[in-house]
Amino acid sequence: MAEEVIISSEMKARIINKVVRVLHANHTHPEKRRMLESKGRLNFACPYCGDSHDNIRKKRGNLYWNDLFFHCYNCSAHASLDVFLAEHNENFEGDDRIDVINYIKENRKHFSLGENLDFYLFDKAKQLALNFDEIALGFNVYPINSLTYQAYPYLKSRLLHHKTERFGFDPRRRELYVFNLTPEGKILGFQTRDLGGNGGPKYKTWNIERIYDRLKLKLDVTEEELDNLNKISMLFGILTVDMARDFSIFEGPIDAMFMNNSIGLTGVKKQIIEFNEIPTARYFFDNDMEGKTRMIDKLKSGQTVFMWDKFLKDFDIPSRKVKDLNDLVKWEFSNRSGCLGDLDKYFTKDSLDIIFIWWV
Repeated sequence: MAEEVIISSEMKARIINKVVRVLHANHTHPEKRRMLESKGRLNFACPYCGDSHDNIRKKRGNLYWNDLFFHCYNCSAHASLDVFLAEHNENFEGDDRIDVINYIKENRKHFSLGENLDFYLFDKAKQLALNFDEIALGFNVYPINSLTYQAYPYLKSRLLHHKTERFGFDPRRRELYVFNLTPEGKILGFQTRDLGGNGGPKYKTWNIERIYDRLKLKLDVTEEELDNLNKISMLFGILTVDMARDFSIFEGPIDAMFMNNSIGLTGVKKQIIEFNEIPTARYFFDNDMEGKTRMIDKLKSGQTVFMWDKFLKDFDIPSRKVKDLNDLVKWEFSNRSGCLGDLDKYFTKDSLDIIFIWWV
């Protein structure tokens, strides 16, 4: 893990005072004005979007001490502290302002996708996402309903038949489309699953660049931006997840659909992203040898992981019957043990828990 940058207590107190003034100027409800200090950040209701209109206690705005950058996980607003304050009619003067700007320049960090990435690309990704009709026309894809041959029975067998809006089907090639959706329901990328025995790989991934090429659309971005946008488009759920609270990272998009506030990658071997500097990230690897190896690596580096072996032992579930969360959900559907309500209890970041991983 990256070493935490220390900011002086005097400067921290002055920054907190400024943020409090911003919250009081932009929110009227006492709960919206309340600020929480979490590890490495200040957490508060976003003054740009007002944060959640349904839950007054939600606070998805965060100011990170390591680089003094603000980010909202609701509206994707992103700004350095000096810009954040200026946009809300506050700022530091004189030497304090110089200290803040110098600190930002020296310590600025980027959200890491293997290479540096700014949060503004999340907004760019939303803008580039396509409507279903555009995908349907270019890929011969149709929506799925209870009458859709082959696709609907497959989804039902995996207990996904109530989530058909996340899928499409090509009846000619007999391919299931798994969509990476934005909050507005647009498509940022997708993975196809061969249901017809066409030969070749069972799964194929389509990032934003490949989709645009197929549709003969132009992407007006730099080469570096395109590289990172391609990575974002393969992080299923990245634009709908709330990183201000605990979120889970799965090896594939299907498993991520069974747990709220989750992200699905496209395979454990593909080092698309590391969330190691985000304290709310937790990893839910598959229950296999490769997944267990990754669990051990993450625990050794101080990350939070789901303890499969301890969970299965406690609930007396045969390990050979459960490879991933989808398998567990299907097992629970048949056995009704009540185990799914206890999943959160089996996440740990204690490296001593490595001793439990090899129970089989």
